[in-house]
Amino acid sequence: MFKFIKWLFAIIVIVIIGAFVALRIWQAEKGPQGKTDLSFRSVDLPFIHKADLTGSLPFLGSAAFDLDGDGQDELFLGGGDDQADKIFTFNEGRFQALPISLTKDRSDATHGAASMDIDNDGDVDLFTARESGIWYHENTQGELGSVNLNLPIAENTTPLSIGFGDINKDGLADMYVAGYLKIERVEGETNFSNGYGGYSHLFLNKGNGNWEDISKTAGVWRQHNTFIGLFADLDNDLDSDLIIAQDTGKVEMYENTGAQKFKSIPNPSDFSYPMGVAAGDYDNDGLIDLYFSNVGYTLPPAILRGNLEDDDVFNPAYMLFHNNGGLKFTDRANEMNADRYGFGWGTIFADMNLDGREDILAAQNYARFPANKLLAKYPGKILLNYGDRFAPVEKTAGAKNTKFGIAPIVSDFNGDGWPDLVWANFDGPSLAYINNGANRNWIKVRLPNTASSINARVTVTDGELTQTRQFLTSQGMGSDQGRDMIFGIGNAVSASLKIEFQNGETEMNSDIAAGTTLEVAVK
Repeated sequence: MFKFIKWLFAIIVIVIIGAFVALRIWQAEKGPQGKTDLSFRSVDLPFIHKADLTGSLPFLGSAAFDLDGDGQDELFLGGGDDQADKIFTFNEGRFQALPISLTKDRSDATHGAASMDIDNDGDVDLFTARESGIWYHENTQGELGSVNLNLPIAENTTPLSIGFGDINKDGLADMYVAGYLKIERVEGETNFSNGYGGYSHLFLNKGNGNWEDISKTAGVWRQHNTFIGLFADLDNDLDSDLIIAQDTGKVEMYENTGAQKFKSIPNPSDFSYPMGVAAGDYDNDGLIDLYFSNVGYTLPPAILRGNLEDDDVFNPAYMLFHNNGGLKFTDRANEMNADRYGFGWGTIFADMNLDGREDILAAQNYARFPANKLLAKYPGKILLNYGDRFAPVEKTAGAKNTKFGIAPIVSDFNGDGWPDLVWANFDGPSLAYINNGANRNWIKVRLPNTASSINARVTVTDGELTQTRQFLTSQGMGSDQGRDMIFGIGNAVSASLKIEFQNGETEMNSDIAAGTTLEVAVK
């Protein structure tokens, strides 16, 4: 009997070890770190997010925005329950907290943030998505107020993020509020059932602080737990189309057909968890492509399929939708080595090494897994664009983040022309990295952070390469990136510029000298 128990115990141990080894093999990332001259240095950022892992949704808002109008962005990081929001400026080689206090109830967590000069007074205002609703923080010469807009958010819904777009080209920023089911109503995190989840709202800006919910008439009213709605011009017709990343479902995309109406765009997604969405032209063909984070390979699909039927196709991989033109898209994540990574959140496009190709950044890891100590912690990805493929370089470049990342924040915080990086981390310290730069020239294009700039198309040609970017808001996850567009132009000493605004106006500039920050006003 004793011998039988001994053998049984040995078999159990072998099975457990085998299962653990199999899990680690499943979790293995695709490919080694790439070679790069991109390098960062860590700098001090005194912010530790305090999370309520049981009583609040696992998100925090973050944004880079120019609070004082000096051309250099400040950093906003939202607090959890019983924690104040904080704003930092980069000074003397580190981030320093500003003495700014935003009105906030102690039990109110901040899940999302976005910036926009909403009243066109020259000061960039801040918006926050909190458990209590959407808050407007009016900027008056560097001083921020706080008022709850009391928007008619569905009773079962917590707003998570804010996306701005000028859907009717009237020069006023309209707002898509992505919503998730309130924490006390969540019935599990792998529920794919129809009719389950919170609601998201599209608010038309009527001016003078008035907002009209046009979700139903615009054709985007939907019940589904949603992380982010991002506006981008997908078909180069100079308007704001809508891309939606959601939980337990498929990617949703909508064409702006005019007259405040949207039409669904077919896309190649299957059932998945498309949580973060990035928009950028990764292959420089003049069309905006899309990248979506997903649950990845932290856990086996059998655990993540939830209540899907056996014949439902499930995809845990990240998705890279190449824009083929004519609102047709192909998922090229696998062939571009951009698919097999960990549990993902916010993701963005940004040219971090200024080689003229947009790279991808994605925050990773999930704070609420019950067995986190047994699971692999994936470093937040910096996927360098080599033209024919992407490869991770976050370890090589010195910007590794294995904490519970929610979003990357990219801006030139120190004003040297190179994009810097902050990992906004949930339930722990956020990490900041300054870009050391390299031997490449650049020009910086600065449009006003107003509705008239939204989805403007900026094309820069340096004689060898043509790059196209759009003025986008709210990339990431409940986050907002720096608005300056930095174009790497290699060894060129100058470049030409074309900007096409949604109102039909065009700005042309030639022979812009390398190292120039060009400030362009909307006509």
